[in-house]
Amino acid sequence: MNLLQMSFSGAAFITAVVLIRAVAIHKLPKKTFLVLWELVMLRLLIPFSIPSMFSIYTLITHSISSTTLPEVGTNYNIPTMQGLFVTTQGAVQSPADISPSVSMWFLVWCAGIILTTLFFVISYLRCLTEFRTALPVHNHYIEKWLAERPLKRPILVRQSDRISSPLTYGIFRPVILIPKKMDWNNEKQLQYVLSHEYVHIYHYDTVTKLIATLALCIHWFNPFVWVMYLLFNRDIELACDESVIRQFGEKSKSAYSLMLINMEAAKSGLLPFCNNFSKNAIEERITAVMKIKKTSLLAICIAAILIIGVTTAFATSAAGNSKEKNTVHDTDFSDEEFDKLLALQFDGYEDMSVSEFQSKVWELTDTKEYRNLLERFSQNTTLYEQKDSNEVASFLFYTLEPLTAEKWQTRDFGGGITTDYPDASDNAMLEFVFSLTIQNADTLTVGEYNVARLGVASGLQNILQGKTKEQLQNNSFMQEAIQAEIEKLNGQWNTDKLQISVDYSYMPLLELDAGKSEQENIQQEQEHREYPNGTEEDYRSLLNLKTANYQNMPVADFNMDLLEWANESYERMERINVDTAHQDFSVNLNSDELSFVSLTTWLSGVENGKYVQSINTGRKEEDPIHNQYLPSKTAEENGYGAWCDLFYQFSYHIADKKTLTVGERDDCIGNMMNKIQDFWNRTDMEEMLSMTEDDIVSKLQEIAAKYSNANITITIREDSVGFEKMDERNREFD
Repeated sequence: MNLLQMSFSGAAFITAVVLIRAVAIHKLPKKTFLVLWELVMLRLLIPFSIPSMFSIYTLITHSISSTTLPEVGTNYNIPTMQGLFVTTQGAVQSPADISPSVSMWFLVWCAGIILTTLFFVISYLRCLTEFRTALPVHNHYIEKWLAERPLKRPILVRQSDRISSPLTYGIFRPVILIPKKMDWNNEKQLQYVLSHEYVHIYHYDTVTKLIATLALCIHWFNPFVWVMYLLFNRDIELACDESVIRQFGEKSKSAYSLMLINMEAAKSGLLPFCNNFSKNAIEERITAVMKIKKTSLLAICIAAILIIGVTTAFATSAAGNSKEKNTVHDTDFSDEEFDKLLALQFDGYEDMSVSEFQSKVWELTDTKEYRNLLERFSQNTTLYEQKDSNEVASFLFYTLEPLTAEKWQTRDFGGGITTDYPDASDNAMLEFVFSLTIQNADTLTVGEYNVARLGVASGLQNILQGKTKEQLQNNSFMQEAIQAEIEKLNGQWNTDKLQISVDYSYMPLLELDAGKSEQENIQQEQEHREYPNGTEEDYRSLLNLKTANYQNMPVADFNMDLLEWANESYERMERINVDTAHQDFSVNLNSDELSFVSLTTWLSGVENGKYVQSINTGRKEEDPIHNQYLPSKTAEENGYGAWCDLFYQFSYHIADKKTLTVGERDDCIGNMMNKIQDFWNRTDMEEMLSMTEDDIVSKLQEIAAKYSNANITITIREDSVGFEKMDERNREFD
């Protein structure tokens, strides 16, 4: 637990004690509040806490984790590099160039400790110098009183003309210092004064005040700790007053209160580490004395329950299932392997500079075994899927991997958000990718990096919230709103230590009226395109890549050429992307050109997206994945109909991009897709209705296997095949 966490939890504890004190100061024994303040001090000084399921932080954690956004579906922090989308990385800094730095906050904190400590020490030394001029007291009553109360620590009683109210100082040889002008013949007053100071000595109040001062010096920046220090000193006096009244009986309350009023209590400055009669909060003390009653068993039980309950709630930390925190479900990693991963989650790592964190990680993982383990972690699909719900996975994919991979300086994070209107033919959808570029790893902390990532993601994910249907349908309005939010995020998060950049794609809310003609619907859909159609110039530039020999080129070489083309103009690239997605081309393309745009560049664009993603994340390049929707098959008989729908998803693995040619890849993928389309078109409706989803999956897998070879393996994803059918002609439903 770092200092700020200790200070924050201490502040919450102090707030609880202050509220309880305000309600129950005259109802519970005063020692109750001293115990609570002492527990607060422990919370402020001990750098760890015991997890508890009854902790207030457990409740808060569970409440936050169960919060959901209504009416808007989200897909958080999922990379969305598809088609021709690419990003450009910044320069890479070598681990050898990294040097640790001391944060400005640490220097300010140390300076505050030094100044606060000097203030208390100098004040005490000044008072101690004055106290040494005090003279012994030779008084028969006092000598008799001391003889009746022997302690292992010898108590001295002295008098001084430099104080105006009694006080106690010293730990091993405590001294009761009394004003010289005290009425030495008033034995009743002397008895009250000596008894009050004796309670301070007996309870080692000077030691607890010293501990309170230590907590204040360490947490000098926290105003709640100053409140604690003030109220703790008041409650020490209230507890002593209560102890004296219990000693002499409730009949002594009036006389004791009168003594407090008559006692000259003005002080000449601060008296740290001393216990004294004081006019500070004198009204509160007199009120408390007059309201003292005999302590009942019920009050003692309530005080004990209160101390235990408040301490459990505010002095402990959030509970978590240690097994869940140190493991991820459904993986083959052992607890020992997860412990190795968590060993990199150093205490206070969020307060480290990025370069400090990197140096420690690289030093600790500088073995082949450790590196292989981290590579297994980063390539585990189950672990990746739980990165937004599991602490271990989140640390790995959002902190450890981005900041310590080979290309760590610029990292991409993506996501999307969509509305959920059931009456919409297409809901509004915002997909985005934002980059974090570290400008100064020596001054940027890991915590600042994580806060910036979450802040930018949250700002982008909230853009669609609160928008009306009309606004979501208005592409121009939403483009302006999105740009305004991005500018706001740039102003909020761009610093000399970290820079952000955002790319996005917005699809407006689309509600097509079934009563309109097909041409009107097409026209309305055109108005809601994210980008206008590609121009003649756009397509001429792309078709320049369609050389006479392009089909014989290795896939690796052609993909690099396409990547360079895409980097030249993002807008041009997106116009053609949208044309391809909608199969809506405003330029005349012959069959070869259409195949080049719709198949060759489409496949290479997705492969480039996976390639860039692997560079950004440091993980192994993933296989491309494609979704295919086939047109519905329908039949009608006697006014009743039947229909079948088919959706399938396929991926493919290229053994070596330098060996596989563009032509071979296009033939395998294109022929496989055409064969599936041909199967769908040629199969009789009655036969299709008799088939099960397992039958469809087997047929698709058979086709995929036919067009696979040693260079390219096509896989139909069995869990991502959707086959739906219905036959109402005989009023029987399948």
